[in-house]
Amino acid sequence: MSIVVRRLLALAFSFASFAALAAPPAPLPIQDFARRGELSNPSLSPDGQLLAVAVRSTDAEGDNHYQLAVLHLPDLKPLSRLDMARRNVPGQVVWVSNTRLVVALAYESAWLDVPQMTGELVALDYDGTHKTTLYSLGDRGKSIHSQDMPRGAASIAGLPEPRNGHLYVNLRPMPRGSFTMYDSHSSMVYDVDSGSGRAELMGKIDKGDMSFVMHDGVARFAYGSPDAGSTIVTYTRDNKDQPWRQLPAGITGKALVPQRISADGSQLWSIYSADGGPEALVVSKLDGSDRKVLASDSFSAVGNILWAPHDGAPYAAAMSIGRPHFNYLDNSALAQVHKALSDKFPDELIDIAGRSDDSMILLIHAYSDRDPGTYALFDRHNMNLRPLFQVEPWIKPAQMAERKPIRFKASDGMELDGYLTEPTDGAKVHPMVLLPHGGPIGVADGWAYDTDAQFLASRGYLVLQVNYRGSAGRGMNFQHAGYKHFGDRIQQDLIDGVHWAIDQGYADQQRICVYGGSFGGYSSLMTPILAPGLFKCAIDYAGVSDWAIGMDRSDTSHFSAGQTYFADAIGDKDAARAISPLYQLDKFNVPVLIAHGEADQRVPFRNATALRSALDKAGKPYVWLSKPKEGHGFYSEKDRLDLYQHMQDFLGKYLGG
Repeated sequence: MSIVVRRLLALAFSFASFAALAAPPAPLPIQDFARRGELSNPSLSPDGQLLAVAVRSTDAEGDNHYQLAVLHLPDLKPLSRLDMARRNVPGQVVWVSNTRLVVALAYESAWLDVPQMTGELVALDYDGTHKTTLYSLGDRGKSIHSQDMPRGAASIAGLPEPRNGHLYVNLRPMPRGSFTMYDSHSSMVYDVDSGSGRAELMGKIDKGDMSFVMHDGVARFAYGSPDAGSTIVTYTRDNKDQPWRQLPAGITGKALVPQRISADGSQLWSIYSADGGPEALVVSKLDGSDRKVLASDSFSAVGNILWAPHDGAPYAAAMSIGRPHFNYLDNSALAQVHKALSDKFPDELIDIAGRSDDSMILLIHAYSDRDPGTYALFDRHNMNLRPLFQVEPWIKPAQMAERKPIRFKASDGMELDGYLTEPTDGAKVHPMVLLPHGGPIGVADGWAYDTDAQFLASRGYLVLQVNYRGSAGRGMNFQHAGYKHFGDRIQQDLIDGVHWAIDQGYADQQRICVYGGSFGGYSSLMTPILAPGLFKCAIDYAGVSDWAIGMDRSDTSHFSAGQTYFADAIGDKDAARAISPLYQLDKFNVPVLIAHGEADQRVPFRNATALRSALDKAGKPYVWLSKPKEGHGFYSEKDRLDLYQHMQDFLGKYLGG
């Protein structure tokens, strides 16, 4: 058994309760913000007797290696491990029975990207035996039953109720002659036997990028955004022999996303918005009629939803914006347990990350703005809480900064939200770093622990994050308001946020810098151009300097949905150049730290080299940091440490702190 798994045992037995997480403050070195946790993605077996967990280790080269370990509960005795190929991670882990689990593999390529699914599904018994490749995109010969399904992108879609050793697999087949899974013109769902690997087609629709809702072994709903996210369409059918029919606009409004069908087949729970505003949780008949709102907010869309087992009803829901608080929809036993835990640990957000089939053993995930998170087991038989592991055990919540939800009016009257992370030094006014998020469309900053914000706050900087128009969590209209406004209105939202922080007495207006990654790096170049004199410096991390480069060379440009996105969100090449910092450097008059991976496919490295050449030609100051083996963001701990060290030195020079 690996050294890392043995560490889990020592770690797990060292905690008695969440309260044990509080420890005397001790200054954290830079490397503690560059580190990553060793344990993640736990999954509880149906009988509550076994726990699967992803275990990470780092080699001498700084590369990550993963295992999937299976532990016996409650003694945490290691039973097996599955070694992953280099940079492969357990992307999805589900138990299809008490003794068998299925893993969907993902590839971890860049710090700024979530791991990308590889399309490979592997099944194995809890003790590591009877390992079977259920599906492989890259090596069709690994499993004969891969031939039951066409080449495409496979992912785990869910499980039959009750569990029977099978699973549902979503598949988006590659069109003939295409080399990308993103150009699929159809979507399929299969019932796959995890023992034999045999697959049975349960539903197909001639629309790409669709998901399915299953009930009694029938794909009853299909929904998605086949037009690169501009609209959501929803289809239904009464049985497997019927053709799909699109639900009318009078039923769907601007968005109706089916979530679950009740066990008796009489009710449908959905995420719904009539007019494009913040989405609500609703219940209706299967045809969408007789709709009743269960949870809603005029400013925020519904976020996390907690569900009763066995196709049961939702019992709690929280909004997306601000500090999440669950609203209870009934007084069920699970609702009472969740409320009791939330009352016991008021500084933490309590999530139910898994449960046994009888719901007597619960896998609890507790986290906060100052705590990266802790996983624990709650046994309802004896009402005992047993912590398992911390996500980043070296982080001491008492030493971290509070993240305060904020709201303010943009200069055009649009109400926006965001977060202020304040240093713990007690000072009223601080030098400030504006930290725009990436995306920009459909992404948002939240209340949970943020490594960049905490690193900057630990160095004495106030951190401002703004969910500008285009961000997630406010409804489709708010997201669409960011289209064709990358270079003006989105940037003005960020600038308005800076002025708000100054006017409220939080920020020292003479010491403000902007730092962001990906689209945030683009904003780090654009905001000083649009607001001359407001910023003292900028940090461009894997950012866009010329949108036309991405239109020609990025991985997004290689598939039709990506090309549609560029056209909808930006326009043509002339429009792209008009909003690109590279062609406006005569107005860019602050020193800039440029950090970029030379193997970046999302925002090609040429964005950085073209920017450097233009700055050299103009005689303007910059600091250069590139890494030959890095992609979209710095993946290795060594390179992230180097980035943070450069940031600390750069900010110290221009802002103090």
